[in-house]
Amino acid sequence: MEDEESRVQSLNEKQVPNSGSGYVWHVTNMNRLQRFLCFGSEGGTYCIKEQKLGFENAEALIRLIEEGRGCEVVQEIKTFSQEGRAAKQEPLLFALAVCSQCSDAKTKQAAFKAVPEVCCIPTHLFTFIQFKKDLKEGMKCGIWGRALRKAVADWYNGKNGMAVASAVTKYKQRSGWSHKDLLRLSHLKPASEGIAIVTKYITKGWKDVQEAYKDKAVSAETEKLLKYLEAVEKVKRTKDELEVTYLIEEYGLVREHLLTNHLKSKEVWKALLKEMSISVLLRNLGKLTANSVLEPRGSEVATVCERLRNEKLLKKVR
Repeated sequence: MEDEESRVQSLNEKQVPNSGSGYVWHVTNMNRLQRFLCFGSEGGTYCIKEQKLGFENAEALIRLIEEGRGCEVVQEIKTFSQEGRAAKQEPLLFALAVCSQCSDAKTKQAAFKAVPEVCCIPTHLFTFIQFKKDLKEGMKCGIWGRALRKAVADWYNGKNGMAVASAVTKYKQRSGWSHKDLLRLSHLKPASEGIAIVTKYITKGWKDVQEAYKDKAVSAETEKLLKYLEAVEKVKRTKDELEVTYLIEEYGLVREHLLTNHLKSKEVWKALLKEMSISVLLRNLGKLTANSVLEPRGSEVATVCERLRNEKLLKKVR
């Protein structure tokens, strides 16, 4: 009888022999990197429990950089981020932090240039910087060199005033970092009046901004920005349900701008629902149902169903 092992054939020329006398797909360092970027592990298993990321989790990433393929790694990080292919953002940010601190100059340059593209919101930026700090642990040198200062400054200056105002009032701090910390450490020089207003708001507060612009003639864009910041401050002080819903609808305020007591109101949730993004909507379906915002045959249910079936919106949210 012919030995069973001799009858085992590869299904594809790209398969390689394994220790069990069979054939498996060859897994390259790039494949392992893609696994890591997708779910934080180079192996084929996704771990639900959050684990602390370190060099031991990204050996393929290190090997690729050592082989001179660091720029390819950065491009892969950007692709996974832009196409929404990662289960969580942390592995992407960790990989970018590693690339930004490697010895290869081209890889470092590409990594810092990619910061505004990969760090879409302040939370990502704070996490990226904390990863850099963790990777430097035990070393005498700091992380705030010229390249990082420029990358952080570009993150703020690369957006218009309204976009930055929305981001900094929605995501104030994370991982032990705040916007005030980043502005101080990056030595940011505002590239526009809008950014100058927001940086003053972060570092000095709303009263100083009010005082500086109360008698100054401003453009329509600047006036819009000032009114938005005023609304953000006003909603913190009001208990009036009607005023809260008005500020949400008029200025596009979101859940993060509101007080806990505001979120006990059914009408406030209805106002938030009108412009709520798909990802936020999915996270809050339980809350919306518990608060009786979504009721059988209600108009809000019809609105939610319509948006969840909207292919363009779903693609946009990735």
